[in-house]
Amino acid sequence: MRRLVLAVLLLGYIALFVRLPSIGRGARAFEPLDARGREAETAIEERRFSDALPVVRDLAREHASDPVIAYWLAEVQRGLDHPREESAAWEHVLELTASADFACPALPESYTRAGDGAQALRAYERCASAGPDDAERWLDLGAAYAAAGRPTDAAAAYEKSRVLDPSNPRLPLAEPADESWKAAR
Repeated sequence: MRRLVLAVLLLGYIALFVRLPSIGRGARAFEPLDARGREAETAIEERRFSDALPVVRDLAREHASDPVIAYWLAEVQRGLDHPREESAAWEHVLELTASADFACPALPESYTRAGDGAQALRAYERCASAGPDDAERWLDLGAAYAAAGRPTDAAAAYEKSRVLDPSNPRLPLAEPADESWKAAR
C-alpha cells in the first residue's frame, strides 16, 4: 500500500512540475508549422503581405492539402494585387473544402480583376449553385449575367435573390427592359 501511495505521489509530482505532454496536448508544440504558421498569420493580420508570401508559399508546398494555408495564400495574393495567382489559390481552396463559403465571392471577383470575364461568370455560377439559399450569391450572379449581356439570365438570378431576401437594398428596382438594372453591384 505504501508503494502505491509513493507511486501516486511521484506521478502527481511529475505531472504537476515536470509537465509531461498528455495525449492531444503539446503534440504540436514542436512542429515547425506552428512557428511559421504564426509568423505567416501575424504578417497577414498586419497586412505585411510581402513578408507573408515566402513563408506561406513554403507552407503551401509542404502542406498542399491544408485548406487554411491555401486560404492564407489566396489572401496574400489578394493583398499583393496578384489576381491571377489569387484566382488559382481560391480554386485550390475550393478543391480542399466541402463548402464554397471560403472562396465565394472572392474567387469570381479575382477573375474579374484579372480581366477574365468568362471565368468570373463560371465562378459566379458555381458559387450560386454551391449556396442555393444565399440571396447575395444570386444577386452577384445576376449582376455578372447583366455585365455579360445576358438580361434574361440576369432577371432570373435577380428574381431568385428577391425570393430569398425581398428586402435586400442591393436588388435592382427596374425591370429587365430598362438598362439601369445592370449596375446592381
